[in-house]
Amino acid sequence: MVRDGIRGRSLLLSELFNFFYTNTTAMNKSISDIREEKKQQRQLLDDEYQTFAAMEIAHRLSKFSVINRAIHIATYMPFGGEVNCQHFLNFGKLRKKRIFLPILAKSKLIFLPLKSGGKLLKNHYGILEPVYKKREVIAACDLDIVIVPLVAFDKQCNRLGMGGGFYDRSFAFRKHRQKWRKPLLIGVAYDFQRVSALQPQTWDVPLDAVVTEKECYGSH
Repeated sequence: MVRDGIRGRSLLLSELFNFFYTNTTAMNKSISDIREEKKQQRQLLDDEYQTFAAMEIAHRLSKFSVINRAIHIATYMPFGGEVNCQHFLNFGKLRKKRIFLPILAKSKLIFLPLKSGGKLLKNHYGILEPVYKKREVIAACDLDIVIVPLVAFDKQCNRLGMGGGFYDRSFAFRKHRQKWRKPLLIGVAYDFQRVSALQPQTWDVPLDAVVTEKECYGSH
């Protein structure tokens, strides 16, 4: 398998990046410093390691019972070295699920279905999105699972994104619920994106879990 064939080199690269994040104390750095550092480290990854990590993450996600039970799952199109979710979508058990992608709509995200052969267009950030059709929009609260990209995270599943606040605003309604926490928010990242601690802001919406090529953090 491709995953096994490149494992040796991938692990060496992984150890290199482990050196960076284990010697990083997030509390001593500004949010902008952390964001820039992790983005730069992500850009250094070669195609082989990105493929290896994406396959490992897909394999871990496929074991989540909540994903097996879900019907409506939102994912994203990768940008700037983010984990590619295509391997996750290729799992046979997802063929009966309805998959959605986000579209930037002013200050929030809206979600439209990902269709086989459907047209995708780049937004002003260069991120691929489905063609907007109002009748196909699903409300964020009607999603079961949302796979979320990120720049950095900690073991408490606090998330640092690109800085636009789109996910926080789109799922702010979850902070006002005491019991029903649908949709579940699952971050995916490379393990070197983990930092010792992030100080969440009042508007930040924490993730329920984070999955990397090495570990699963949080609850699932």
